[in-house]
Amino acid sequence: MMKPSSSRINPDLARERGKASFDTTELTYLLHGGREKTERKKFLELLVEKDPVFNKEDAYILDRRRAYERGLEKGLRMVELIKEHQITDPYEQHILRRITQTLLPYNLHKGMFIPTLKGQGTKEQKAKWLPLAESLQIIGTYAQTEIGHGTFVRGLETTATYDKTTQEFVIHSPTHSACKWWPGNLGKTSNFATVPARLIVDGTDHGIQMFLVQLRDLETHQPLPGITIGDIGAKFSMSFNGSDNGYLMFDHVRIPLDQMLMGLAKLSPDGTFTKPANSKLLYGTMSYTRVAIVGDSFWGLSQAITIATRYSAVRRQGHLKPGEPEAQIIDYKTQQYKLLPGLALAYATKFAFDYVWRSFQERERKIAAGDLSMLPESHAITSGLKAFSTSTAMRHAETCRLACGGHGYLLYSGLPELYTLMNAACTYEGDNDVLFLQVARYLVKIASQAQQGKPLPLSLKYLSRKSEQCPVIDGEGFLESGVQRTIYQDRTSSEVRAVAGKLQIKISSGMDSADAWNELSVDLLRCAKAGVLNCAQTKIIRQQVFDLMDKLRPEAVALVDAFDHSDYVLNSPLGRFDGNVYEDLFRWAQRSELSDEQWEIFLLL
Repeated sequence: MMKPSSSRINPDLARERGKASFDTTELTYLLHGGREKTERKKFLELLVEKDPVFNKEDAYILDRRRAYERGLEKGLRMVELIKEHQITDPYEQHILRRITQTLLPYNLHKGMFIPTLKGQGTKEQKAKWLPLAESLQIIGTYAQTEIGHGTFVRGLETTATYDKTTQEFVIHSPTHSACKWWPGNLGKTSNFATVPARLIVDGTDHGIQMFLVQLRDLETHQPLPGITIGDIGAKFSMSFNGSDNGYLMFDHVRIPLDQMLMGLAKLSPDGTFTKPANSKLLYGTMSYTRVAIVGDSFWGLSQAITIATRYSAVRRQGHLKPGEPEAQIIDYKTQQYKLLPGLALAYATKFAFDYVWRSFQERERKIAAGDLSMLPESHAITSGLKAFSTSTAMRHAETCRLACGGHGYLLYSGLPELYTLMNAACTYEGDNDVLFLQVARYLVKIASQAQQGKPLPLSLKYLSRKSEQCPVIDGEGFLESGVQRTIYQDRTSSEVRAVAGKLQIKISSGMDSADAWNELSVDLLRCAKAGVLNCAQTKIIRQQVFDLMDKLRPEAVALVDAFDHSDYVLNSPLGRFDGNVYEDLFRWAQRSELSDEQWEIFLLL
């Protein structure tokens, strides 16, 4: 477990830690994959924390230009640290980038550009480009989103027209809505991009394929002929304001044939096109990124919960009983109801991430062996969990901010920034509502297979059984994990069958299937209650929630300590390990740019 940042621990926080019924350090080991990996994580944290380049004193006061410059400084130093300490594990490199809590100028390069080269390049393409990318001789981004299209990848308008006479592709943005828009590290940093574009051969549109395009001169860093490129402007989040999210338009830019990534789809010199074994393989980078976002959701939510829980333990306000000392606000049931469900969700998100990461790795092994059987289920799981984890993390991060009252509104509480980061995650790499609808379509398809007696994926076999009224009549019964799982499965099964039935009725009456899906989209999103529980049972469950809050209350501080977020990572006076909130708030206030200057203009008033 982390060490206190000062020798004096707030007595309320010390008492809270003494209430724990478990070994916090052992739980930390469980969360981070064992003692060895936990110690390694601490080592990486200290590398960053002790390096003056990564000082966070200016984190909340930088303007856009300086924030971007600081990102460059940190990015260059990060490269040096990785080389100095021979940190070759990609996950450890990801931990380092996460610890800085800065959108470094090569985040997309590491997180999407290189994985795309690995996942979609041929053996020869990987041999040529990966050494350049991994040594940062070229810096790339992933330029998918356009002004006119985001999540709907099939609607992208950028074209790649094949010229047989020169064996080149002509990359072009035919309209303003085809302008690439939002890719991180595009506006100022990247000199290459992987570009999804419509492959046109002899007038035939072969759909979206992946192309490698140079954007800037490697010597001067100036845009190449036919490239219009720049930064899109300020965003909602301070962290994203330090990132050069950009725009990109192509004016008949030519690239050679071997810069279409052909590990999946292929095009011969004579223009013969060979489809990939499964079109979803082209979206492998997005699946990988969505899995990573689930982990980021845990990272952000667990920080917000840590800050709000520690603050709630040291903040005293009002009296629960006359004549008693002022109460810790965590003792108020309303505060517990705000925080403890989010705390439970953070743990659930962590274990869900561990599961989906293992599942994704298994999928990749099977794909490498030519087995594509896991693709549909994996796509649904990664899409659904990305949407669920980010939307719930965003909601609970905002609840944490509100739970800290006025102090939570201060930028340097850390909570507004965590909220805006989670907010952004609800949109990038797939709008959440669109992803939920994709999952719903998949479930309806599987339900149809169940009715036909076809074999179902292991995780969805419950869709073949009939939902039944839950027989449990006491609170303890609802604590059984098997009962909880059955309730969720029966509710889902009932909802899916109901929507599938409505869909079939509309199609049978002559409605186009696409229109029928659109008509039912609200049903799919809202997922109306399915009648698995009766009124009395919901009351029992509600009471059980309050009973569980009583049990969790004395464990709350130890549970957030087990996340093992250092003061450096949290960068919040409210979430300090030592609990000395008010002293640190005062210190932060004294550093305000309006506090340390004398303005002569007031002498003239």
